Amino acid sequence: MIVIRQLFLLLILMIFGLVVSSCALKDLKDDLDVAEEEYGYFKGQAKGTDDGSGVLIGLFRREQDSMTIANFRTVSSGESLYMLVPKADYSVLAFADSNGDFAYQPGEPAARVNDPIINWFSDMPSQDRVDYEAMQVQQIELSNNTVLDQKLDFSIATLREAPRASENFLRVVTWDDEKFSADNMKRGMWEPITFQEEVGFGLYVLREFDPTQKSVLLVHGILDTPRRFESLANAIPSDYQLLLFHYPSGFPLEHTSYVLSEVLDELVRRNQIPQLDIIAHSMGGLVSKGMIYQADATTRQRMRLFTSIASPFGGHASLASGARWAPVVAPAWWAMTPNSPYLQTIDRLDLSQGPRHHLIFTFSHEADGKSEGDDGVVTVKSQLTESAQGNATAIYGIADSHVGVVDNPCTSALLTAILQDGTSRVTIPDC
Repeated sequence: MIVIRQLFLLLILMIFGLVVSSCALKDLKDDLDVAEEEYGYFKGQAKGTDDGSGVLIGLFRREQDSMTIANFRTVSSGESLYMLVPKADYSVLAFADSNGDFAYQPGEPAARVNDPIINWFSDMPSQDRVDYEAMQVQQIELSNNTVLDQKLDFSIATLREAPRASENFLRVVTWDDEKFSADNMKRGMWEPITFQEEVGFGLYVLREFDPTQKSVLLVHGILDTPRRFESLANAIPSDYQLLLFHYPSGFPLEHTSYVLSEVLDELVRRNQIPQLDIIAHSMGGLVSKGMIYQADATTRQRMRLFTSIASPFGGHASLASGARWAPVVAPAWWAMTPNSPYLQTIDRLDLSQGPRHHLIFTFSHEADGKSEGDDGVVTVKSQLTESAQGNATAIYGIADSHVGVVDNPCTSALLTAILQDGTSRVTIPDC
């Protein structure tokens, strides 16, 4: 057993680039214990309107005589939604936004559910992974006969007054924002629930968001932050605005990709952006494919290009042993195990109708180094699965390490050329 655990620690060192101390594993265990005891999923489904209106659903936390919005979603009638919530007393208020102003007016079909069904982790059978399909669904029946006495305004301007609901949605930041610090990077991996409480998922911008401008979404990988792209961002033409997705990388990829899909669906519903291109590094490529798989048709139509950099589409073989023998397992590791249900799901994603996938793989341990069959972290085989190659518009190999490739001049040159057109393979001299 001692030999196995030492092997596991070595494997994690190879994969994540740090020595996993007993303190880090203890932090992870303590954090997951909090999740098991104090958290659960609200799974809802709204019905009762067929006029094509978006259904706005707010989950409100009740405290004595007041209610505070904890989370919100805009969905289509019949669409399921998920919200990760801490233990508290909740009510659901929902309405069909018939006039599209994100505010409730009497006469719009509405619903109120006090004490909705919450799938608390502490009540679930003991297991390592959440079965999302098996969770109980709270039906939200909209009716013209239901009149809400609360003022409901889900416009972004109003929601910003409730920080927990939308604090990080299109918030203007700089690359050196404290949210992207090394401490928060580690917290996102080893204390994901603490990260969720103190930092939260975020879709950030570097300047005020312009709904008329083309956007590039940047999705970082495991044990990382948007800062990874600071140098690479200089290669992105100035007529694009950047969207920085920040998330706790220890979370299940099923949840992270769902959150990203919902955030982008919300962005498109509210702003009708003209174009969205995606650039993802490492595990961010897996998150992005999961997002594309779940995004609604309108959002998917806005997606033009998906560029992945050193992404392990086939997973990490060593994580199968790690997930089996580690004293505690970060939820993200399950999805990255070869042939995991998550990898099988995104492997079935058909990109023939877009977005066009430009796949950049890496095969050395240093810039301009010899071919090693891996980049020091991910094997070439995992980056070039049959499905990934079959779905790709173009494939490019760069002799660099897993992290070094992001700052490689050839990567910058490729991205500039890909963003200019992207309909076919681009060629960069000496790259």
